[in-house]
Amino acid sequence: MKTRNFFLPVLAAMLCIAWGVPAEASGKVYRWVDENGVVHFGDAIPPEYSKDKHEVLGERGSRTTVHEERAPAPPPESDHRDRALLATYGSVAEIEALRDRRAGYLESQNAVAEDRLRNLRARRQELEGNPAVVNELATVEQRIGEYDAEIARRNAEIERIRADFASDIARYRELRGLGEPEETAAQAD
Repeated sequence: MKTRNFFLPVLAAMLCIAWGVPAEASGKVYRWVDENGVVHFGDAIPPEYSKDKHEVLGERGSRTTVHEERAPAPPPESDHRDRALLATYGSVAEIEALRDRRAGYLESQNAVAEDRLRNLRARRQELEGNPAVVNELATVEQRIGEYDAEIARRNAEIERIRADFASDIARYRELRGLGEPEETAAQAD
């Protein structure tokens, strides 16, 4: 008797599809599975199954749409970033210390490059006006250009790091309910 209850709705749906009942006349055909694992077909889904996985069948019985169980929407990207900020740092001082280490590393590389640049400029002055060392002078000029470009690139990176950390610090303060730092508040007055 149970198999008869199962096959009658399936047979009716398949006959409607096979006879080519126009989609306008028949509406949509839905397929869903109840809590006992029984497959059902019909022109409407009972409300208790509408949020569960179900299929919408096309006029020839092909599956046109599948509705999965609704998963909760992922939190916005800002929520992930906020959680990471709160989990990573215990204070504004920790954020500032990391900022200073990252920027300081690049600043120390620039100090070495600027020292080399001073040496190259001194060497260029020694070579200028001597036609016998034209090739060496060209090499020195090329190296000066390379060091200038390196220093400019690092300075831009230092500015980017400082700006990123400034926004992280401001957001951290906001999330923790901290006010503006005293020197910033005093400067605003």
